[in-house]
Amino acid sequence: MQALLASFVLMFAGGAAAQTSVRADHVTLDAALDSAAQPGATVWVAIRQVIEPTWHTYWRNPGDTGLATSIVWSLPKGVTAGEPQWPVPERFTTGAIVNFGYRNAVTTLVPLHFARDAAITDSAQAKLFLLECQEMCIPESVTLNLDLHDTPGSTALYNDARAAMPKPFNGVATLSVEPTTIGLTITDRALSHANPRTVQFFPATIGAVDYDARSEVRIKGETLFWKTSRASRATRLNLLEGVLSVPGVGAYAITAATRAAPQSTPAGADMTLIEAAFMAFLGGLILNLMPCVLPILSMKALALSQSGESTQALRRDGVFYFSGVLLTFTSVAGVLLVLKAGGAALGWGFQLQSPPVVFALALLMAAIGLNLIGVFEVPLSLAGVGDRFTRAEGGQGAFFTGVLAVLVASPCTAPFMGTAIGYALTQSGAYATIVFLALGTGFALPFTALAFAPKLVHLIPRPGVWMIRFREFLAFPMFATAIWLSWVLSEQVGTTGLAIALSAGLGLVFLFWLLPLLKVWPRRVVGAVGSAALVALTLQIGGTAPTAQWQSWSPEAVQDAQRDGKTVLVDFSAAWCVTCLVNERLALENPDVVAGYQKHGVVLLKADWTNRDSAISAELDRYGRSGVPLYLLYPAHRQGRATVLPQILTPAIVLSALDDARVADRIR
Repeated sequence: MQALLASFVLMFAGGAAAQTSVRADHVTLDAALDSAAQPGATVWVAIRQVIEPTWHTYWRNPGDTGLATSIVWSLPKGVTAGEPQWPVPERFTTGAIVNFGYRNAVTTLVPLHFARDAAITDSAQAKLFLLECQEMCIPESVTLNLDLHDTPGSTALYNDARAAMPKPFNGVATLSVEPTTIGLTITDRALSHANPRTVQFFPATIGAVDYDARSEVRIKGETLFWKTSRASRATRLNLLEGVLSVPGVGAYAITAATRAAPQSTPAGADMTLIEAAFMAFLGGLILNLMPCVLPILSMKALALSQSGESTQALRRDGVFYFSGVLLTFTSVAGVLLVLKAGGAALGWGFQLQSPPVVFALALLMAAIGLNLIGVFEVPLSLAGVGDRFTRAEGGQGAFFTGVLAVLVASPCTAPFMGTAIGYALTQSGAYATIVFLALGTGFALPFTALAFAPKLVHLIPRPGVWMIRFREFLAFPMFATAIWLSWVLSEQVGTTGLAIALSAGLGLVFLFWLLPLLKVWPRRVVGAVGSAALVALTLQIGGTAPTAQWQSWSPEAVQDAQRDGKTVLVDFSAAWCVTCLVNERLALENPDVVAGYQKHGVVLLKADWTNRDSAISAELDRYGRSGVPLYLLYPAHRQGRATVLPQILTPAIVLSALDDARVADRIR
């Protein structure tokens, strides 16, 4: 919505004649200096908006909708504009839509820095893009002239403007980020007199919090605790900026970062080893009921009930199953501890952070489901994986059943597990191993108990049609898990990786359909080729995760980056454009090219034309194109048309263009 509004501002906003005071439809704007310009000085510009009743404009963070007011400067050589200083905004609410902005009147202060050799010409220009809204919204573009030799404006105007600005914060502010919430801890002597019911926090960091969510505020002594919900699309957050408004005390500009070493007590830190081991044991028991594991263990239990093995053989299988589970849990614990020691932030299910593992697990869940509904028949103890091991004599099959059960349990987390594992990963290797062994013991106990107590097996009803229906029913939790893992994969590698995964799933189903039709030796050949293809696809999935950080394109984003001395690369593409996808995969996301972006400090912008966008269409027309792809490279500091790259890209072409842009900027 905000990108679309920005496009409307650029395309449809009427540009008023440049003058010191300009009347837009419902807003009057004027600008004045606080002192005459002179080399080596900093002069403040006051840009005032007088807004008609019932209308409003927007703050630097407009909220759920709207468009932040922006300023583009045309200044003499040696003069630079600093960041605009915004007064404390108001909160506008329409149903679940929350916005931040201004009514009646607002004054923004902008510092102009004059170098010692600055050319003090007669004028400078400030071009403002703003959105004025009531029940309808009107985009505006106005240009204000500034006479740098003019006499200063009203002292009262600047005093009032500075009084409306949030004060610099000299206390301590820290940020805490949880999966669903964000919190601030702010300490300052003045806060001891605050009323928590009147405190407001206006987040300046866009897209970090759910603006409509209710905030919790507590004050204890000189410390204020603020907490609210994270935005559903919020990415990793290490810094939060905003304005804390405390009626009766003042407003403060807050910048809070996450602590390098959290001072809060970690979950489970006050537990004893016995308590943690008991909770891990309970978590392991409950883990057997999770949809990933239950179908496998249920079918194994049914297989035990139908087997004619001796009591000694059943106990042997129980021991080997128990050993397989414990060994696998111990291995997971060892890997976790080694990686933790290396500084990695990992926990249970860390392997799901790897796209190839997620891809393989999704296929495995789908294969188990297909097996359960009878699409293909192989021994159920490993659901078709490791068939040769599961049929081995001497308990080897039961051992690998335990290994597989732990592997397919990794997407699931049971109650009590989180706290116990959190405790384990903060303790010594010996303590952590004990907790993981307790978890494995709880996980292995139900099946092992069946093997050592044949009378429990006899409690299972006699074989009949119900077993077929029960077996088919157990396929659906596996399919549900496969769908969930596919969604996880799409979040990791995007739609291209998901398409590869779904295509592999289709190939897997076709392979299972084809195998029974073949004779023994062709079946082995097809199975080997299919396995090799799946391995190749797994590696391919692992390489689809994007490595370059692309941002949404807008003309303002290009101008801002160039003004900051950055080279800009714009990728005009669409999801249905095959050439675009090939170029992105082979050239734009090539590791050497990504390193080139980082070396040259390139700002990467993507103009997504998957759905119709008039602003993108206009830009394509400007460069004589009727479709995508289009690749534009803007050198730093240089306004105007960009360099157009070829429609078919290679890493060498992109790297050469980046080097040329840097050379051109140095010559300038």
